[in-house]
Amino acid sequence: MPHKLPFRVVHVSSQDEKFPAEELNRHSPATRGWVSARFCPFPQKLVLSLERHAHLRKIQVLCHQYMIRMFPFGVS
Repeated sequence: MPHKLPFRVVHVSSQDEKFPAEELNRHSPATRGWVSARFCPFPQKLVLSLERHAHLRKIQVLCHQYMIRMFPFGVS
């Protein structure tokens, strides 16, 4: 059954001061999320570390439609 995995943000290539990446470490309805810096160079990087070993079938990311330029995904 799908469920949220605990993670922490370990790196971002930029962030808006009003929407820092640390917001992603808090999971609540009041969380405002992360936004890259305005006029930042692309691609932007968001690196997450899972808190335990996991077998992933799917990753879901919520993005606001007016803020998406492109969303490539990679795992290392």
